[in-house]
Amino acid sequence: MTGTLWLTLGEASRILGVDPDTLRRWADNGKVDVLKTPGGHRRFLRSSIEGMLPRTRQPSRQSLTAMGEPPDRIAAEFLKRVRSDMADQDWHTRFDEASLKWFRERGMRMSDLLIGHLDAVRRPGRDEYLKQAAALGGEYGVEAKRRSLSLGEATQAFLFFRARFLAEIANVARRKSLESHQAATLFEEADRALDTVILALIDGHRAA
Repeated sequence: MTGTLWLTLGEASRILGVDPDTLRRWADNGKVDVLKTPGGHRRFLRSSIEGMLPRTRQPSRQSLTAMGEPPDRIAAEFLKRVRSDMADQDWHTRFDEASLKWFRERGMRMSDLLIGHLDAVRRPGRDEYLKQAAALGGEYGVEAKRRSLSLGEATQAFLFFRARFLAEIANVARRKSLESHQAATLFEEADRALDTVILALIDGHRAA
């Protein structure tokens, strides 16, 4: 019982912010794990004591709508980025008009789902948007292979989409002058969602 693993009654009570008599009573009533030394002194495991502390709840991020960024506006700005840069992409020239129409329509749907995921405030709603986006990512992979795109080309096409989506999310943060931790949270959520989609795309391509 050396080092910082074990705490005395006084140390443990100070961490918890309670009177030593209160902690002693909790220990005697079995509400907290305690070890008695041969001399009869109580020792408390630091991890158990720290586990009793109330967890600091991180403030939840506002929805995009509550920030004053309607999803329709974000989607429109994102699509402008995509259209202005699309013609310069090598993989773009591999598609005929029917293929371009298929991917363009799904691309609009994908952006709506991802923006909806970021805009939703309740976990079930967020998860449902992401589930649908992942399913669409799988369809992307299947269709890309059917149209003779290699996995590398399909991934390159999605990374084009991803870069412009994240650029628009960064623009949202700038437009709304978000604090650094708010902007980082929003960006990380978008990044994780896009990771989920690209993994689904890869799985779809491999399974096709």
